[in-house]
Amino acid sequence: MTWKIIFDGKGFKKVEMQDETLKEGHIKIKPIFYSVCGTDKSILLGKYKLEKPIALGHEIAGIVMEGNGIDIAGNELKVGDYVALYPNYFCEKCIDCLNRNFNACRNKVMIGVRTDGGLSEYMMVDPRFLLKLPEDLQKILGPIIEPVAVGIHALKKFEEKDRRLVIIGLGGTGSLAYETARILGFNDVVAVEKNERKLELARMIGIRAFPSIREALSNKAINVLDTVGDNKSIGEIESALDLIPSKSEIVITGLGNEVLSFHRDSLIRRELTIKGSIIYNPTDFIEASEIVYANQQYYLKYITKVVKLSDPDILPSLLLDENNLKIIIIIQ
Repeated sequence: MTWKIIFDGKGFKKVEMQDETLKEGHIKIKPIFYSVCGTDKSILLGKYKLEKPIALGHEIAGIVMEGNGIDIAGNELKVGDYVALYPNYFCEKCIDCLNRNFNACRNKVMIGVRTDGGLSEYMMVDPRFLLKLPEDLQKILGPIIEPVAVGIHALKKFEEKDRRLVIIGLGGTGSLAYETARILGFNDVVAVEKNERKLELARMIGIRAFPSIREALSNKAINVLDTVGDNKSIGEIESALDLIPSKSEIVITGLGNEVLSFHRDSLIRRELTIKGSIIYNPTDFIEASEIVYANQQYYLKYITKVVKLSDPDILPSLLLDENNLKIIIIIQ
């Protein structure tokens, strides 16, 4: 027998089931760490509709228990290897995949969002969607490879690194992107966070953070990375346009169902550039693992809460927690 923790749209329940035989071409992994993501919160709140009850968890790291194969970077996988899950299966056949825009695959399968994720005793995974991690990587950093990759992909959208970078939102993506930006050569990075507890935590670990975008601006053209991406954050950007210099760039990663509105004259007269950024490509994911490995002591400080999963009933409070930067759950 094996188990999964299933979310049915109302609550979490631990379900026992028959152990599956290893599928051909797959690897069995034991999920160890689960990093809480804003997408998980959106699912819990009903903003992201489930097609069926599933086990959540896409920011996952674990151990290979059975099988072998070649990972997304071309590494050979074997039993005992520590791996990060690449949770967005791409088809390699659609128009976007053929143009190597795997992040925008038209047939993408999102593990832990559309099908069962890491809140389970075991997972069957195509090895092409795993990444072998260094043996001496601090294991708790394994599940943050995924959100760091999101930041890397977004940060590459900016044309110039010598401008001030203003990151809106200090959730998992935003806080980790702050560190990643500095490593990638953005030498003037600040953040905006309205939550007082998060703001306090951010300042305690050295993040230059402000409660409003107006306080974070520069007198030169800036880059804005909006990791919230709703009408409130867009509205705050627009409300500060009298202070935002022309030719600034805005990149949005935050997903949502609402229609975003932006005054056309503001966009045209100020010659602003607005871009979307969706997840990452394999090269971003591999680069994320290399960057985290080389800068472990810096990324560790962004993990502000670690909890062992003793009971499914604790999950809602952890997924809805707004007072931490990055929460890691020890699954087993």
